[in-house]
Amino acid sequence: MLKIFERYLMSIKLLIWLKTRLAKFMQRTNIVLLYYADRQRKEVFSFIIKVQEETKMLLNNIEAYQIYMAVKNTSHIRGDIAEVGVYRGGSAKIICKENNNIRNLHLFDTFSGLPQVSSIDGYFREGQYSETSLESVKNYLKDYENVYYYKGIFPDSSKEVSNKIFSFVNLDTDIYDSTMNSLKFFYPRMRPGGIIMSHDYIATYPNIVEGVKLAFEEYFISKKEPIIEMAGSQCLVVKI
Repeated sequence: MLKIFERYLMSIKLLIWLKTRLAKFMQRTNIVLLYYADRQRKEVFSFIIKVQEETKMLLNNIEAYQIYMAVKNTSHIRGDIAEVGVYRGGSAKIICKENNNIRNLHLFDTFSGLPQVSSIDGYFREGQYSETSLESVKNYLKDYENVYYYKGIFPDSSKEVSNKIFSFVNLDTDIYDSTMNSLKFFYPRMRPGGIIMSHDYIATYPNIVEGVKLAFEEYFISKKEPIIEMAGSQCLVVKI
């Protein structure tokens, strides 16, 4: 009996040691473990993993889930949906999944990589993320309705939606100018309760890539809405 108890204590000590080592490793490598016992949440994450397997998506699971939930929780607000910075269509598919063909979705991208960058955008370069095309994204999202595509540099490509109102906008433009231009265009066109969400607000490379955060801080410094920092690199603003 004593030996059994001693083995039990050794097992507990080993588990504690492993837990401590794992926690330190996760802290050093910025890894986050997700626990989702809820069935509906598990289904959403399963879909997100499926999208990640289908196409290259520059979002982690939590960031993709936050986009999904923002679409879901603005479904009662009248207005269209938009995304600026589509890349290969991964996040757009997540939006389409929850939108269920109800609201119009407007997708804006050069479909040829990033436009001209400035010094504040240090890490990024003109033409980066060019390994995509309008045709490939259209084909990837062919099973969804009410999806409209606009090729070109934003906001030059926005003329056809200048009279629209919006309930949710997702920005993944990476750089200062594109983010600022998007905020200037969409903020006045957002319904109260509508959400503007952005990727890369928290710089992956601190003091090197700060264009998105700078654009948000400059634009909203005179506005009453707070910028809400989220998990991962995202932020969001709820229109008051």
